[in-house]
Amino acid sequence: MRPHESAEQRVLRAVRFGDEQPTWIRPSYDGFGIVNLPWSLLAALGGEPEGPTVSAEVWPQQLAGGVEAVLLLVIDGLGYRRLQQAMAEGVAPSLARLREQAAWFPLTSIFPSTTAAGLTTLATGQPPARHGLVGFTCYLREFGMLSNLLFWTPLGRFPSYASQGLDPRAFLPVPTIAELAAGLGIDCVVVAPEAFRETPLTRMHSAAARYLGYRTAGEFVALVHRALAEPGRRLVTAYWDTIDNLGHFSGPDHPATLTELRQLDRLLVEELLARLPRRDVLVVLTADHGMVPLDPAREHRLNGLPLLERVVVPPGGERRAVYWYARSEEREALRQELLELAGEDGWLASGEALLSEGLLGPPPHHPEAAWRVGDLVLIARGGASFPYDPPGVTPRPSFGAHAGLEAEEQLVPCLVWRP
Repeated sequence: MRPHESAEQRVLRAVRFGDEQPTWIRPSYDGFGIVNLPWSLLAALGGEPEGPTVSAEVWPQQLAGGVEAVLLLVIDGLGYRRLQQAMAEGVAPSLARLREQAAWFPLTSIFPSTTAAGLTTLATGQPPARHGLVGFTCYLREFGMLSNLLFWTPLGRFPSYASQGLDPRAFLPVPTIAELAAGLGIDCVVVAPEAFRETPLTRMHSAAARYLGYRTAGEFVALVHRALAEPGRRLVTAYWDTIDNLGHFSGPDHPATLTELRQLDRLLVEELLARLPRRDVLVVLTADHGMVPLDPAREHRLNGLPLLERVVVPPGGERRAVYWYARSEEREALRQELLELAGEDGWLASGEALLSEGLLGPPPHHPEAAWRVGDLVLIARGGASFPYDPPGVTPRPSFGAHAGLEAEEQLVPCLVWRP
């Protein structure tokens, strides 16, 4: 540890991507990433972590003493730099005041920095290459088709595989933190939108946890308080999704998004945290990923391009991290055409190289990881995007996105506080 360095400086020193991509952040899996956070929370409750915890260079161990309950607040899509800016501009004044009483530092997301992969990492303490949910969409050999992992469906089709009698929990090859905690006598509760109660992703993440579904902001606060008020050791995970939704469909800098953040700031601090029913609780606020505003002039729509004739299935991933599944005899031609398409707006690498370099996490890897990531991966730079809409899906404009390696989408907040 270098003297006089801030916690932010320590993290950024460890995760800088390199001179070739100065605005990119390399996901950390060894102490400075969201993958490490669940193990630190389990340790705070007296459990034995089975993976690397958050580095002692930034984790406030002094706050974790005497903890009988942990409240993990996951704000989908809330990037570290965007929250910093909101605090500085008076959009999030309550969180700015709370920051002065708390430990505050960034963590990295995972690659790809997207919800299906990020929330699964927060639920398991495992990287995408190990838990297998490697993006929004990917090719699943088990089902022989390109599939949406967020909804666990064939691409562009509903209902889910679960409707055919398949068990979503069996699809996830690693234990959840809730399952490990339950084995230690720690009660686990998830507070999340009622609409998500029976989704396949919820059934994967919430195994061994009680699910409390909310419909309004007031109900969100009341259910979190109810979960914490019960006696004994407990881990309560509370999930909020509106910042991500508005970031996509209005833009991360849109007045609607900023208004939502202003309201969320008050809800979290003035309502939720100001009236906690116990004092022996460790509160941690974080996110699964951040978001970048998209530049319409740098959108490269993939539908209808001749290069799609060189693939065995349509592109997977998503608009800022595209997975390509090449016909074996067409791989080099596809690579050349993608380089020409991307120009300065994208960075192309082989899926094999990204896995071997640990961008999706260290080994051991899921046995299907290489098939799911594909032959080539196109990662967007800056505000560029490479959207593909499957047949039958009406394109929707997107003003913000994530999944790549820009600091705005990779760095997420970690605020650790004791009442």
